[in-house]
Amino acid sequence: MIAAELLNVGLPVLSKNDTVSKALKLMKEFKVAHLPVVTLDEYLGLVSEHALLTLNLKDTLGKQAGTLVRPFLFEDQHLFDALKLIDTFKISLVPVLSKNEKFLGSFTEFSLADALTALTAVQQSGGIIILEMPSANYTLTQIAQIVEENDARILACYLISQQETNTVEVTLKINREDLSSIIQTFTRYNYSIKATFHQSENDEDMRRRFELFMNYINM
Repeated sequence: MIAAELLNVGLPVLSKNDTVSKALKLMKEFKVAHLPVVTLDEYLGLVSEHALLTLNLKDTLGKQAGTLVRPFLFEDQHLFDALKLIDTFKISLVPVLSKNEKFLGSFTEFSLADALTALTAVQQSGGIIILEMPSANYTLTQIAQIVEENDARILACYLISQQETNTVEVTLKINREDLSSIIQTFTRYNYSIKATFHQSENDEDMRRRFELFMNYINM
């Protein structure tokens, strides 16, 4: 998913002639802490609620034009770039520009969160396995083969590199609730399993036995 697909046409923009009071009112109405300042289709930068609260409410934003920060994404950049931008500048809203740097619109961090939810298969049922291995040993082909040999498939895969130890942590979201057979196969191939989150059939059996036992002692 790219930035242009996340645009929220309902978000307002500000001009240099708008007052601090108007900007703060719009931020409150749209539940954002930042808004873009635009002249025609030229993006000047973002104003923040924090900065505006230190100013006179009757001042115009033109007085702040020279101090505005100017974070943005180009329309064809990936949403992962948006995550980096939000983290770097601590912004609640991401402006998007065309390839010739014309302002196209913005999207909020909430829109980004919704997009990430869809991308990372959060709402799909399944279990999670976290593997840890030397970076040189990582191969997604073999990992996927092990999963597929157990009649399952990977819904999403995330990597975290640990440069200090030269290892990689691989988080797999798999389309099965019971991952017991997959875990056994990874163990057989000498993979280090850091953590698992799933519902095994053995767990269900133990739960049923416990419930029967509790019913018996309560008779």
